[in-house]
Amino acid sequence: MYVGDFGTVESEIQREKAESLGRAGGRLEEALLKLQVLQCSLSDFVSSAGETSPDQEEQFSAEWARKWVEYVKLREQAKALRHALIIQREAVGLWRHEDVHRQYPLPP
Repeated sequence: MYVGDFGTVESEIQREKAESLGRAGGRLEEALLKLQVLQCSLSDFVSSAGETSPDQEEQFSAEWARKWVEYVKLREQAKALRHALIIQREAVGLWRHEDVHRQYPLPP
């Protein structure tokens, strides 16, 4: 039974590997962009702390805590996505990951 040219099949496999890595990188990039937006929001929020009255401090603290928890969760998600990308790269034979850390840095 003839299933086609081996070169064509190999080319399709390589293309799928590249597309899969691209999708994984895209998911990571999207998470990092959301994280960056949230980080800016947190900075703006903290900057406005001086504008709150004493009776608003409790509400301000609760809102800051909510935003901080969201930031930590999103950072952990981005960290997991970056780890998954590294694992996927290793699965296709890419063993050096300095470029991943450089292209997709995690904020503090």
